[in-house]
Amino acid sequence: MKIVKSIFFVFVLSTALYAQETKKDWTLTPFLNYEYLSFDEQHIHSPGEGMVFIRGNMTPPLSEERNSLLIAGIFKQYIIKENPEDYPNLYHSINLMVDRKIKRHLILGLSTAESDKPYYGGWRSFIGGIGYGYELIRRENVSLTLGGGIGFGDFGIKLPNGKDLHVMPLPIVRFNIDTSFMDLSFEYLKNPVLNITLLPDYRIQLINAFSISKFRDLRDLIFDIRLMYRLFGKESKFGDFAGIGVGVKNGGLGFSLAEEGKSYEMYYHSVYGMLDLSFLQVQGGYSFNGLEVYDLERKKDIGDGFFLNIFLAWQF
Repeated sequence: MKIVKSIFFVFVLSTALYAQETKKDWTLTPFLNYEYLSFDEQHIHSPGEGMVFIRGNMTPPLSEERNSLLIAGIFKQYIIKENPEDYPNLYHSINLMVDRKIKRHLILGLSTAESDKPYYGGWRSFIGGIGYGYELIRRENVSLTLGGGIGFGDFGIKLPNGKDLHVMPLPIVRFNIDTSFMDLSFEYLKNPVLNITLLPDYRIQLINAFSISKFRDLRDLIFDIRLMYRLFGKESKFGDFAGIGVGVKNGGLGFSLAEEGKSYEMYYHSVYGMLDLSFLQVQGGYSFNGLEVYDLERKKDIGDGFFLNIFLAWQF
């Protein structure tokens, strides 16, 4: 789940970082984030901060070669109010990612640590990796990159001798379609992440994001589907900087504790409204079907409630 969340975080983050015309070859975007989840039997505060550095054009036409560098990092804390006495109330999530594109060559690096004691929890709380891909297809509206890499960490795989597998090869697949009807991006690095925007050149857009990690039940499918209305068209003198939307999503979080054999997960569904001012995004809505899972087996229904997510970014 850690690799999926790291990739998914970068895709979702990219939708929140506003594009503006600049003569500089690079941009630096610090950001702040605050989430609040309230259920009948649980309350979670999650402050976070991070930074994205981009050099070059990350989104040229697919038919053009891309020479770019993206370095992204985010640190978040999760303060959980109602937990059993033998479980901590504070968890940490640290995500780092590097994306380097040199013409047809792609170099990826990532590191994700999520636990009550990140990095100090050893393999159980960490996944990292590095990989290389080559763009086999580059046409006017289609791009396909294939490659492979090496991953290090907790993959949830047991060897025949009962020991955990901590090093394994990982496939790299990056597939893009860009037309006036649809923008599609698919990323596969151990697990799939899919983003689809319908009618990207219009003021009304349908934006869909999907990822999956484990394959236990439908709750492992993380999705965010929203209908957006851009208040100004791209031809407007104000630019495409503001929009409103409504959506539905299945969210969640999960941590492997530093104490061996223990883990904490939480899942929920929600319907929400959204205000997007490019540098400021606010989401809020009704959350339901809240569920906590301890040690992958013990489940607790935490009821319904609401959530709030505030994202503030500024580009230099």
